[in-house]
Amino acid sequence: MYLEHWGLKKAPFGNVPSRDVFYRSPQHEEALRRLLYAIEYHKGVAMITGEVGCGKTTVTKALTNHLNKDLFQLKTISNPALQPTDLIKAILLTLGDHSDNGNGSKTILLDRLQKLLYQNAQNGISTVLAVDEAHVIGNRSTLDELRMLLNMQFEDDFLITLILLGQPPLLKNITELQPLKERISIKFNLDHLDINDTLRYVVFRLKCAGATRGIF
Repeated sequence: MYLEHWGLKKAPFGNVPSRDVFYRSPQHEEALRRLLYAIEYHKGVAMITGEVGCGKTTVTKALTNHLNKDLFQLKTISNPALQPTDLIKAILLTLGDHSDNGNGSKTILLDRLQKLLYQNAQNGISTVLAVDEAHVIGNRSTLDELRMLLNMQFEDDFLITLILLGQPPLLKNITELQPLKERISIKFNLDHLDINDTLRYVVFRLKCAGATRGIF
């Protein structure tokens, strides 16, 4: 009844990020371009920060539409608040390694991860891992474990590109871990939309939902 009344095909303001509903404000376009640069040129770590709902996850999902699936494997971890060994297990599962790793030592897990990344590289595939909600990582050793992944290299390139996404507290966490901070080549903070972009965003979402007339 709701959709029929307003002449819509779907709900216009769903709160689940979608790569198909990406409003390209100037700052979101800039964030997307910076991430693409970091990925295509193997820059190691890129970091996008911003408050809840500013579009960090949506920007990352939009990357899928800009990356050749034959050349790039982009995967996301959404719950990174893990101990270092559990983080490695989660990364392996996310990247498609479904071996029984319940009892594997950290050394064995890292060896398997390096082999998986190396195999991708040999096949011409660049591996990209987005770590969403990275600000919830309270264990400093877990953040350091992410940094250590950059020690895995092939022909002078990183075997993996990391994208850290998080709310402003992530900046403080990173600052306290200088070795990781030095590895971050791309940083960008998404701010709130101004009034003009907010109006454009509302119209954009309505059109994506099938609106053919003004509602507000």
